[in-house]
Amino acid sequence: MDILEELWYGNITPTEYSRIENNAEYKEALNLVNKNQERLKATLNDEQNELLEKLLTSSEEFANLIELDCFKVGFKLGAKFTVEAYT
Repeated sequence: MDILEELWYGNITPTEYSRIENNAEYKEALNLVNKNQERLKATLNDEQNELLEKLLTSSEEFANLIELDCFKVGFKLGAKFTVEAYT
């Protein structure tokens, strides 16, 4: 099966190739985020915690949009390199 068929049938999922799991720097940063988030939540009342959760959810949605845009830009750049290589 060629690469386009693999993509079509859902056999290729770019987000599965996360660098976080195998990167100590990413893990350390994520642990720090989680630690600070838990420390902050412990100091907040229920209403403030609800607001924090909404902030975190909206921030994650925003980050996902940025990641998607970066993926598209990178894919297009790779395609341009391929076209240039054959011209």
